[in-house]
Amino acid sequence: MMIIRQPLYIYPGDRLESELDRLRQLFSATGIKSSEPGPPFNNFFLLGPRTARTASQLLKHWGLTLKQSSNSTPIIAWGVWMPCQDNPLPAPLVQVYRPLRQSGDRPLLISEQPLQPGELIIVTEHCDSLVMLSPSEVTQTLPDHLQWFVWHSDLSLKTFRPIYGQPYPRIPQPPIPVSPLKHPGPILRTSPPWLSDFYPEITFSLTPKTPSFQLISLLPSEELAALTLALNNAPWTRQIQEISSHDICNLIPWSQSRTCPAIVRQMVWQLQNPNLKRKVAELTGIPVTGRRELICSRLRPGDRLFPGKNPPSDGKLRVQLHWVLQVPDSPQRPWDLTVRSPNSPETPQIVYAAKPNSALCLLIGKDSSYEIPEIPEDAGDRLSIMMTFESTIDPTHSPISDPNFG
Repeated sequence: MMIIRQPLYIYPGDRLESELDRLRQLFSATGIKSSEPGPPFNNFFLLGPRTARTASQLLKHWGLTLKQSSNSTPIIAWGVWMPCQDNPLPAPLVQVYRPLRQSGDRPLLISEQPLQPGELIIVTEHCDSLVMLSPSEVTQTLPDHLQWFVWHSDLSLKTFRPIYGQPYPRIPQPPIPVSPLKHPGPILRTSPPWLSDFYPEITFSLTPKTPSFQLISLLPSEELAALTLALNNAPWTRQIQEISSHDICNLIPWSQSRTCPAIVRQMVWQLQNPNLKRKVAELTGIPVTGRRELICSRLRPGDRLFPGKNPPSDGKLRVQLHWVLQVPDSPQRPWDLTVRSPNSPETPQIVYAAKPNSALCLLIGKDSSYEIPEIPEDAGDRLSIMMTFESTIDPTHSPISDPNFG
């Protein structure tokens, strides 16, 4: 989801439903529904935000308190639309307030204009301003025909549910040659969990002949559940390429924002700790010099990843860890990740099943690439944290391929 800090003013014309759904895709929301009018305060109605600290601070200056809803469903944005047939004369005023930092966050009115017929106003929960509707002096009440909407992320839904019968945009899926030979890859189990163990003794040397393994487990189950719940509401950004699609969240910038959950900030700090490089080097047998990438990836039904096999210009060695937090539950998808040899189609593929709280450790090179198969329509989302590390040692073969596809 994009971080949008200003109100959006849109004229959807006669395509209101399709525009509402396009906004849902932009926000990476699981749903949109009609809502009751915003809560009234004296002579105005609040549009949004309604849960952010900005709203509470500004209302406090007027001696008002924003009551939090008992509904635990995360809200992404609020909207109000005025049908075109409404008379513009009794239209409510749209007032936008922003905290004035120099005066202790005192509310400053920065915009005041009537709501226009056919206009749709959207306010996200990340908005830095407070948007309110003040009834016209003529009617002293809001028009009956105003329509209110809310975009939300229902964490109880395991699969994406489009509204208005419109499917999620799918990318073309060109056929990829598949070898009939599939061999399950090596699996390592560790206790205590690998991230919690300061000096784990488990090792597996990554080489061109043994380019991957699966490590179970990384985090205690209670911490994993809390982290997964928090990451499901991350500020996702949609990435679509020729034969790949997924949502990503750059964890480091998000961890520095005031809206980031504490458990995510704590985990990012742990993954940035220099001690992690030592543990990765001891685990894989490859001395790594730095972390190149730290992102969270989400695959929804219809998504898949196929990074390809183009070598990077620097020719550096890459080690990648796919820490799988949440897995799609589908019998149609027995294998979660496939490691193949693009230059040797006759070489058996190495396959791994979807296991939560496991890490798929990969050596990325010209002689090995990987694919995450398509998520079936009736399956849940696949959620993972992807870490890429670099090494200064020269590859034993040609330059290593770059797994970064976004």
